[in-house]
Amino acid sequence: PTGKISMLPNTELQLNRNKLRHKVAALGYQEVVSFSFTPDQWEADFAGQSDPIKLLNPIASQLSVMRSTLIGSHISILKHNLNHRVDRLRVFEVARTFQKDDQTPDSAYTVKGFKQTWKPSGLAYGLVNQLQWSSQNNRLIDFFDLKGDVEALLGQRTLRFVPCAHPALHPGRSAEVFDDDLSLGFLGELHPQWVQKYELPAAPLVFELL
Repeated sequence: PTGKISMLPNTELQLNRNKLRHKVAALGYQEVVSFSFTPDQWEADFAGQSDPIKLLNPIASQLSVMRSTLIGSHISILKHNLNHRVDRLRVFEVARTFQKDDQTPDSAYTVKGFKQTWKPSGLAYGLVNQLQWSSQNNRLIDFFDLKGDVEALLGQRTLRFVPCAHPALHPGRSAEVFDDDLSLGFLGELHPQWVQKYELPAAPLVFELL
């Protein structure tokens, strides 16, 4: 038996997960891998989630819920590095997140009532440039540096950045990312409340895309 197949179109606006990983790494970020299970406090703090997906039999008492955001994992990695005297960090992860969704059916790849979504997310902390002998002034990374990274990552799209309210982010230093009317995610500086609670010397910047 024979059959004819044709190549599916793949435009510059379409990024598979491997291409996405390469593009983020090219911006100076290091890839990390973290557990899909998180403390329920992370879901409350960074996602405003009061009713997370709870595990019936968690592998550890502190890993009792399924994550809906990757921000908590990034903050944990930042804390670990700060404890080891790493004061400049760029990390990213492309991983699954989990949400309750009554529209999701039971199938070979899905569980009824629960939706799995792949999300690219990253964190930037510390100086814009690595320490060097140059006499140029160095400074801490800010919102506009991260905005530039997100614009470079999303390539040919025409993006709009709209001020937003997000439970994890500083209300005056955060934005939702739009392509026309389609929301692509958010970026911004971590909320001062969480900077203080998690005992961070300075506020990191994070992004999370859909």
